[in-house]
Amino acid sequence: MNILNNISSVYRIDARQFPSKKEEIKALQELSTIDVPTEYIELIQLGSDIEINVSNQMYIRIWGASGCIEMNEAYEVQRYLPNSLAIGDDEGGGALIYLHGKEGFGLYHNRFADLDIEEAVRIAPSLTELLVNNVGVNTLLDNC
Repeated sequence: MNILNNISSVYRIDARQFPSKKEEIKALQELSTIDVPTEYIELIQLGSDIEINVSNQMYIRIWGASGCIEMNEAYEVQRYLPNSLAIGDDEGGGALIYLHGKEGFGLYHNRFADLDIEEAVRIAPSLTELLVNNVGVNTLLDNC
């Protein structure tokens, strides 16, 4: 399923860059401490640095493979949150992270300044559930 073609009306894509290249995706998969979810790989094959307006209240940005590698390394995400992969941000100091957290695997939000499993808030079971089915949109808006 193409997430961008099925995105909920709660969201509006305001910008996106070129898709991630195969070699960038392969490098990301080699870096990641988790199996990179297929939904994320499919999304970054459509575009990178996708800026998404959420209910005209906030923005989230989904990074491409290179940006994902850069940000995970810069913030040492896996050091503080083992079994995780940050894939985006809220353009306000918070990260969107696939994480095996206290509520199981899913998409979590955590401040970059306080990457801690106890501070991570589960937003949705998956990026698809968030962007297509609106699961967790209120949690996203309340926590970012």
